[in-house]
Amino acid sequence: MNLIHSSSAYRHIHAANPRGVTSRSIERNCQLLGSGPENTGSGRSRSWIHTDRHTCGVQIGRMSYRSRWKVPLLLAVVAGATLSDSPATAAPSAPQVPAAVLAPPQVSGTSVTLSWTDQSPDEDEFWVFRHDAAGGPFSLVTSVPSTSTTGTGTVYSTVDTVPAGTRQCYAVTTFVFFGRIGDEFSTEQCTSELPGLPVPPAGPGGITTVDLPPDNRVKHGFDPTGVIGRDGHAVFAYYLFRTPSATRNLRVAWCRDDACTSVTATTIDDFGWNGLTPAIAIAGDGLPVVAYVTKYDDHTAYDLKVAKCLTPTCTAASTQFVDRNSVVRGDVSITIGPDGLPLIAYEDRPSETQPAKVKVVKCFDHHCTSSRQSIVDTVGPDNLDGQTGTAIATLPTGLAILAYHDGAPYGDLKVARCHDTACTASTTVTVDSGPGTTGGRPSITVGRDGLAIIAHERRDPTEQLVVSHCVNVLCTATTNTVLDTTGATYTAPSITIGADGLPIVAYTHESGPSLRVAHCENLACTTATRSTVETNGTLGWQQPTILTAPDNRPMIGYFDQSRDALRIVDCGNVLCRPPFN
Repeated sequence: MNLIHSSSAYRHIHAANPRGVTSRSIERNCQLLGSGPENTGSGRSRSWIHTDRHTCGVQIGRMSYRSRWKVPLLLAVVAGATLSDSPATAAPSAPQVPAAVLAPPQVSGTSVTLSWTDQSPDEDEFWVFRHDAAGGPFSLVTSVPSTSTTGTGTVYSTVDTVPAGTRQCYAVTTFVFFGRIGDEFSTEQCTSELPGLPVPPAGPGGITTVDLPPDNRVKHGFDPTGVIGRDGHAVFAYYLFRTPSATRNLRVAWCRDDACTSVTATTIDDFGWNGLTPAIAIAGDGLPVVAYVTKYDDHTAYDLKVAKCLTPTCTAASTQFVDRNSVVRGDVSITIGPDGLPLIAYEDRPSETQPAKVKVVKCFDHHCTSSRQSIVDTVGPDNLDGQTGTAIATLPTGLAILAYHDGAPYGDLKVARCHDTACTASTTVTVDSGPGTTGGRPSITVGRDGLAIIAHERRDPTEQLVVSHCVNVLCTATTNTVLDTTGATYTAPSITIGADGLPIVAYTHESGPSLRVAHCENLACTTATRSTVETNGTLGWQQPTILTAPDNRPMIGYFDQSRDALRIVDCGNVLCRPPFN
């Protein structure tokens, strides 16, 4: 019998998880390449031509390669020869030892330098694999040719580029064109945890009610949303409510100092009912932009509208209808793409008993006078009593990711990852399916690890605060943690990243009722320190908004029902734990 070796026959098939490679998958991949012949005997002896250096090989007897990656000797029969159907005898293999000793990775920014010492006496290449430290399968990074095929002790190295801030784990093994089998993976080595950021010093802090209404017929501060402007001042958008007409108007307040003890407040849209569920961001031109819901004139549906501030203080603004053909329900959300232009997510739901289309609008200018709509997903009818909505953020990749609730019969938290800057194509995945109903009024941000983290409501059967941290940049799965099990949470949570680099969540709780903050103790927020910021029997039920203030401490805005006005908490420390002066 002669051996055939042809370099032109080599092909590469990427294996997502080398530790999951089995003799069955080896056989299947070789057959897909047309690399016969098929087994002609009892099924215990098989030979294939060597068409794939990664996955094609021979299976002899009951040998399994489930936990190995070194490819066995590959055999083929010269034309005219016949396969024997008698069992083949496997040659004894050498003791199984790690292919290499992998040193701890060295990280600089997004570059990871790997080095390892050769322990294999006959390798042709070293193969380097990695997976995200939070979970997921190994994938092949690169192959490094051996310069010490018959020796050991030589040190090799390579450099890998990883998503910003992520933790990655690596392993190394060997590949032999023709030789023995049995080398094992090296010991897995992971990059270290991200170093902690310095904790900002504590300050006086305080709670201030701003934008007081002129009389008891007007209420200011419903559904606030906040952002830090290019000038370093906080800006809040919310709506006011007038009685007895029950009209609503969009209003913006620009903070005059770091603690937001006073504001310049302006009503920027007073036509019809408007300003519902606003979302604010700073566009590429450095000026605030607000997406919100309006009900205008005799148009009975709820429309999507954008207000573009003309100054940093937003004392003047232009407004633009963006979608008048949808019925916008639930929370609207906004992010700014790498081109500096808004990307807006929302639900088009004709009624709460009907399915909804999750949509994204890409604005083609700062004022959103020109835009493109895309349908990301279709979700079931509302089963959260109106507590639905979307949350959108831009990843370090420049592409957006959004979270939303999938209604009946599922009741899950879903995530959609956009494939382009306009989100004309996306991939959706369910990341939290309970127990109970999840994904209520989500809030999303991106952590120091470059991964999305989502705060949302779960009902099981009472409301619970849940944080879902994506395990990779694709968010194919999340680590889900209930942060408050002491009773029902009342309203939608709001999440941001603190100056210490850790997530922090603001929410309201039935006890008191009270305004609470959960400060995460790690990037995935698997544990958190909870603080009660304020307890007040007239505490507003509207959702709070949290942001990191110019003084590097958290700032919270919420509706103060006792004063019918916007109330600002200037946290005196990163935990937002009272007492404040």
